[in-house]
Amino acid sequence: MNEKMPDISIIVPVYNAEAYIERCAKSLFEQTWNNLEYIFVNDCTPDKSIEILHQVIELYPHRVSKVKIINHETNKKIATVRNTGLLHTTGKYVGWVDSDDWVETNMFEKLYAEAGKYNSDIVWCDFYNTCTNYEIHQSQYCEDNKIAFIKSLLVGTVHGGICFGIVKKEIYFKHTIRFPDGVNVMEDKLVLIKLLYFSEIIKYAPGAYYHYVKDNTNSITAKWDNDPTVEDAAMANLLAIFGFLDSTDLRLVLQKHVEYAKLIFKRSLLNSLNINSFKKWKEQFAEANKYVLSCPNMTLRQKILGWSISHGWWFVAKTWIWIKKRIN
Repeated sequence: MNEKMPDISIIVPVYNAEAYIERCAKSLFEQTWNNLEYIFVNDCTPDKSIEILHQVIELYPHRVSKVKIINHETNKKIATVRNTGLLHTTGKYVGWVDSDDWVETNMFEKLYAEAGKYNSDIVWCDFYNTCTNYEIHQSQYCEDNKIAFIKSLLVGTVHGGICFGIVKKEIYFKHTIRFPDGVNVMEDKLVLIKLLYFSEIIKYAPGAYYHYVKDNTNSITAKWDNDPTVEDAAMANLLAIFGFLDSTDLRLVLQKHVEYAKLIFKRSLLNSLNINSFKKWKEQFAEANKYVLSCPNMTLRQKILGWSISHGWWFVAKTWIWIKKRIN
């Protein structure tokens, strides 16, 4: 007699997570929903993460038969790890949890119950930005509408992470949606936008169930400002997003939000005290600069600086730098 198909396959990439993997795994094995499959992908981690994981698994004998540990022979990084995990899923839905994060024990019960009400293709929820001494509830509210969701992703009013929900596995495989091997920043936003495009029913589940750790200094996002290869990878996936949307019937509907996305991508340059950063802002995606005053998710200061720079009013930027340096 065949075993029942898992309702959800949960994929966990594992690399340099020995300080976090115990908390992560326990939060998964203690889920209130039982029909789950756990896929841990070991990306040739050099630490004791897998040893600790095995110790945790022994504490949950009722979960052992539902756990798979897939080992890469060489380090292939996050995009390829995610693809490896997908290939080993057998569940109806796919969920993701990063090994330095953890989840509320009722997360997957809540998401699956919401999915069952409407036979949803995608269900997503809020999350917590989690640091050592505090947490901030991050709302992911958006209309149950894929166009509204994609617009929100483009301007950054909802997070582009793949971990804050579940998606029907068939959408990945029917439309050959995979993560871009070797391009390991914003790979999840690219995939999420593709998944949304091919979805019919998407639903928001109110409540924060995911704890997104923000003070892991080994994470890729923590290295954004100091590693040019991180920005290069992000740029590659951003351009891939634009290329994909341009090939769809939503091209005209999303045209202005694509320009906004360019402005959001480079807005951190307007926080600099270096005039060269302002020059880079003006030149990068110059065609989007005319939309700066109407761009959502930019501060008034950023809009004024951007508008002034785009019109060659460099004295405004230089005055701002002078004032900030005196204040600091």
